Amino acid sequence: MATAKEKTGRELAEWLAVVAASGLEKKPNTILNWLKTQHNLNHMQANFISGIYLNDGQPVFDYDRLWTNIFAGKDHLRLLYDTLQNQIGAVLPEAEFIPTKAYVSIEGKRCFACATLTKQLIRVGLDLGDLPFDEYTQKAKSLGAMPNLTHMVEINDAAQVNQRLLDHVQRAYHRAHSK
Repeated sequence: MATAKEKTGRELAEWLAVVAASGLEKKPNTILNWLKTQHNLNHMQANFISGIYLNDGQPVFDYDRLWTNIFAGKDHLRLLYDTLQNQIGAVLPEAEFIPTKAYVSIEGKRCFACATLTKQLIRVGLDLGDLPFDEYTQKAKSLGAMPNLTHMVEINDAAQVNQRLLDHVQRAYHRAHSK
């Protein structure tokens, strides 16, 4: 947005004030569509302004801030999450752990898993296709992630980051990367 004024006639701070004064709901598509239709911004410009506005004026991809927000009120899950990340990293060193506003995306060349923190536990979402659901590998719900994540395993103790879970994570990785 260094060229915001040149391209749109307003600086970023001015656009954020315009959005704030609009009274619109704080929903990405609501703001994005309003900026496009009412202010004739292109999709990229509107998406950028909407994202920064909804991120309290901060860059959307400020990873430090995203990590802080993911663990806000959930510090007790930090050790469990670290165990999960370390164990997955040990069996899949190419895996990347990318924070978003609602979950941690676990990716290779493609997203194959995620970690969504609730107040009590971590839901590990997995791309397991048509594997039958059971008490351990449940149907994915409330992950906030990609629709290809079909299954989830709920964990609330580091001992649950075991070989069974890691086998499912590796299966999800191979499934996602064989497409």
